[in-house]
Amino acid sequence: MSALLIEAHDTDKGGTANGSGRKHQARSLERRRKILAAGRELVTSESITSLSLYDVARVADIPPSSVYHFFPKLETLLQALSVEVFEAFDQCIADPIPADAIRHWSDIGRTLEKRMQDYYHSNAMARALILGQHLHSDILVADHQHDDEMGRRIQAIYAQFYQLPPLPESYNIFAIALQVADKVYAMSHQEYGNITDTMAREGWRAAKAYLSLYLPAHLPRRDTVG
Repeated sequence: MSALLIEAHDTDKGGTANGSGRKHQARSLERRRKILAAGRELVTSESITSLSLYDVARVADIPPSSVYHFFPKLETLLQALSVEVFEAFDQCIADPIPADAIRHWSDIGRTLEKRMQDYYHSNAMARALILGQHLHSDILVADHQHDDEMGRRIQAIYAQFYQLPPLPESYNIFAIALQVADKVYAMSHQEYGNITDTMAREGWRAAKAYLSLYLPAHLPRRDTVG
């Protein structure tokens, strides 16, 4: 066989293999998408404490063995869904705040909390995972770790606009403020199924009161914001 024919033959084999691989990958992605969609539906409509991967397989119309292939236990599926929530919160922080909308340091926190409140309002799964009562400690630990990360980013936003006083190094006050607000939101979710306007306001008031223990009423404004 000539070198040219060998090359063409190998290319055909590779193309077939690559095509088969792409189809297999597409099927895998579709199954994973269906599993996550079923998970969202069940987390929203059922008690998380009573869920099982067999429930997810039934709703997704996928064999349980396939569900276990992607998510060996329920906690891994819940963690994947939590990542979606965390990414949405990250976007709430990442979207810029117009400088002319900030007249006091509390305007930063109020703006960010309003964005997260709006997300909670629009996403029942997020409320169930983060604000609901369940015993999945992995989710709670991941949430607290993510709050720590968000707290550092929020502190950086405050520092862009204001000269901050010395703050504790062993803990992040902005992360704790997030958890304070979430506690109030959780009370509202568990009683009313959502965050009421009153409890949204009280959540931010509680977080602001905590931050006020460390941030004076009047902080020096930076001349330039970068």
